[in-house]
Amino acid sequence: MMDGARDPWQALAGERPFLLRLARLQLGSQADAEDAVQDTLIGAARGWNGYAGRATLRSWLTGILRHKIVDLIRSRRPGPDAPVLVPDGEAEFDGLFTPDGAWHPDTFVDTMCGATLAAQRQLLDIVELCMRRLPEDTARLFLMREYLGMELKEIEEHCMLTNANLRVVLYRARMRLRECTVRSWGEPE
Repeated sequence: MMDGARDPWQALAGERPFLLRLARLQLGSQADAEDAVQDTLIGAARGWNGYAGRATLRSWLTGILRHKIVDLIRSRRPGPDAPVLVPDGEAEFDGLFTPDGAWHPDTFVDTMCGATLAAQRQLLDIVELCMRRLPEDTARLFLMREYLGMELKEIEEHCMLTNANLRVVLYRARMRLRECTVRSWGEPE
């Protein structure tokens, strides 16, 4: 479970700003984002006794929010005036991703010592800051794929993109994130 110093309500409320940014980016509507986050926090409060603490609180809440966002995205049909995204920026690819473009699962294994976990949390904070530097449409597509786990075909249909265009946007997003994190954190060993 969580550390005993914080009560569940404070812990949940502390994650609200992060969840709201993620939901707002994906849903494009402040009202929809507020509703999704509210549903997430209510669901988490109801299931608090089932939270065993094997994952961080943020990871647990993001998993709950992910399902709420995916349901909302899937319930929407793109309209004729939906924006068409144009890729931007370019850099080099590395081994942090699987051949199909998803984060490599070994990258986020949570079986490390406390010092390594603290360093990983710092790195993830840097990645979050770097995500804010991505163009909004690029960040939205990247999060649809990496955080929400949506299939490429589903993203293509929802955002009216070609497969090649989507892959270029995702590649460039990864490279921008890599460049930003290396600048802030240092080259991986």
